[in-house]
Amino acid sequence: MKDILVTIGIILAIISVIAFVVGFIMLFFESSRKLGLKVLLFSVIGFIIGFGTCFATFSIGPMH
Repeated sequence: MKDILVTIGIILAIISVIAFVVGFIMLFFESSRKLGLKVLLFSVIGFIIGFGTCFATFSIGPMH
């Protein structure tokens, strides 16, 4: 079960980074500035959730 959560967290973190870049590019266009800000906000929240999931399931030492 931990492996599935880690995989989902990694995928969410990667998608959030891509969405952040897209949202940042959208800020430069006048017509999509508000949408770009929303994408940036949701990508930061998604990255925190994804990274937190990976970090919470990470363990150092031998697996039992």
